[in-house]
Amino acid sequence: MPKKLKVVVKSLYSHEIRKDVRLENLKSLKLEDAWPFIRDEIEIEIGSRQLVCIPHITEADLYKVTSLFVPNEKEINGKNFTPLGELLKNLNKKKSNEDYVKWLEDGDFQDIDFKFPHESVKITLQDEAIKNKVRVIMVNFSRCTIPKNKELVKKIYLDVENNEDLKGKKSVYMITDVLMAKTIEFRVTIGSSSRIFHLGNASPLVFGLEEYLIGDDGQLIAKEPVTIQSKLLHWQKVDPSDHLYTPDKEACAV
Repeated sequence: MPKKLKVVVKSLYSHEIRKDVRLENLKSLKLEDAWPFIRDEIEIEIGSRQLVCIPHITEADLYKVTSLFVPNEKEINGKNFTPLGELLKNLNKKKSNEDYVKWLEDGDFQDIDFKFPHESVKITLQDEAIKNKVRVIMVNFSRCTIPKNKELVKKIYLDVENNEDLKGKKSVYMITDVLMAKTIEFRVTIGSSSRIFHLGNASPLVFGLEEYLIGDDGQLIAKEPVTIQSKLLHWQKVDPSDHLYTPDKEACAV
């Protein structure tokens, strides 16, 4: 049994974590199988109490600023939440504030004042007993967020009439804060075999969200903060290993 050893290396350029853990349950070199082992460590090192790691890197496209999620009344394909895409795709433009519609169309959510303490963060989980290893290197961090001067309440209407997933819903969850890395290198090793994944294009890593209450006409009438606890992902009320339900093309066409 390997020792529980954790090594932290810090500099102005990089922040490095090496940790001895049990990885006997790492069964393949696939990214989707390795991600759950390192997810908590990513959250600890670059997240915060209100910024938690996305359930899976393969779902990164669902975790953009203004992305919406609605709870399912009952499980759909074993999933408790349905992603609806970004706010602009679910908007009633005729009713919404004209200036806010233009702002959403411009899609400029970059926080230009954001500065991460390190250029890169490297996390390595290793099981020396069986030579298994999971490593992620994240470089060049940036942040996208809804600015404090943009209050969506009373300004935005959702298209509740033409969106089946929104009909009858009293609230919707919206991602309002995302931390991402421009480049991510992910390496999985099992014994003498390894595989490297290079992920680019500013992939979301940790996120924060809020709950917006919806009026009968689709207007966002109030905002409530959401306390997220990653171990249980309480806002989902499901296990973090569970993936979100993504509507298929036929469902989207209804």
